[in-house]
Amino acid sequence: MTRSHQLPAFRVACAVVCAVVSLVAAGIAAAQPASAPEAAARTLRPEVANPVNAAQDAARAGQKDAAEAKLREAAAVPGLSMFEQAVIERGRAGVSLALGDWPQALRSLEVVVNSKQFSGADQLQMVELLGKVAYQEKDYLRAVSWLRRYAAEGGADPAVLELLPQALYLANEFKPAADEIEARVAADEAAGRQTPEATLRLLVSCYSQLKDDAGYGRTLERLAQVSPKPEYWSELLARVTKQTGFSERLWIDVYRLRLAANLMSSAGEYVEYAELALQAGYPAEALSVIDHGLSLSLLGNGKDAAAHAELRERASKAAESDTADLGRAEASAKRAREGDALVNVGYAYVNAGHVAKGVGLMEQGLAKDNLKRIDEAQLHLGQALWRAGRKDEAVQAFAAVRGSDGSAALARVWSAFVRSPAGKA
Repeated sequence: MTRSHQLPAFRVACAVVCAVVSLVAAGIAAAQPASAPEAAARTLRPEVANPVNAAQDAARAGQKDAAEAKLREAAAVPGLSMFEQAVIERGRAGVSLALGDWPQALRSLEVVVNSKQFSGADQLQMVELLGKVAYQEKDYLRAVSWLRRYAAEGGADPAVLELLPQALYLANEFKPAADEIEARVAADEAAGRQTPEATLRLLVSCYSQLKDDAGYGRTLERLAQVSPKPEYWSELLARVTKQTGFSERLWIDVYRLRLAANLMSSAGEYVEYAELALQAGYPAEALSVIDHGLSLSLLGNGKDAAAHAELRERASKAAESDTADLGRAEASAKRAREGDALVNVGYAYVNAGHVAKGVGLMEQGLAKDNLKRIDEAQLHLGQALWRAGRKDEAVQAFAAVRGSDGSAALARVWSAFVRSPAGKA
């Protein structure tokens, strides 16, 4: 995932312009003072209010010169109080916003906010606008400062709050941006909410910029669980197979997940998967894979049609022989001291469609507690439990995989898949 693909497109210009009318109205009306002295200090004379109002009307009509003339008229009134000066400057901010003069709007709004002549919702609205306008102007660190203040003063509009990590990201402050998003993800998880995909994509990009592989992988798993996009599962599996020491034995389990997640898209994948299943001693699985490829017209066509037919014939004969021999293999496996054979027989039953019986045998094999390939057995048990509809137990089985050969990493992806909406057995 590249940086440009991660940043959600937030357009703040429209929101800024839409705020002009309410900004002006609040500036003229002002908050009600709490005492007589404060009321006196906040008296707004008509000779100030009227030209400021007229300036707003002119600005909304696109009459820049007339708007500026009216503001000069208001500013020329003798004996302006601090409050009246703030109202005029707030009017200038409204005019600038209406005319799209963002730099002047920033300057005026900062003067008004720093004058402390407004409070409560009025003040918070201007702080919000400062964050939005600074973002609009690509002055991202300035935007960060005002957006943090917006949050600190009780601002709760999700669309505004979402600008903060984006501004940090665009200012190349990747670690603070990641920390900001992680806090939101944690809050979402605690509240049982789903973090938006766009937010998680931004977090993935932060970790990519930071070269934080663990954070990247962790967030990619979250993305795969909230979105049905196959690209997330493909990347997760690719990351696993590229790890140093990844065992060739696990490729069949990679294909099993690729099939479950609907990632198989070529004849070559189906052929390789089927061959691996035959080599592993699971011909019923190989036959099922081939038939699935044929149903999608990925197999059985073109110059390789004969080879595909031969592969199916081979798998069919092997599956027929294996089915006839399963009962004897089960009895022999139950007598064995090690549990590997019983796990393998149980998994063969699962692949032959006898899922409940197969899971039971696999659990008996694992109970012998002396397996040579315990991690592989747990990985296969997790897959079998998932197919049996025992989702929570499947997750527990995957969590028990500890192998350093890539099996633990692959089990983690399997677990994420089982817990995702895509993992319906």
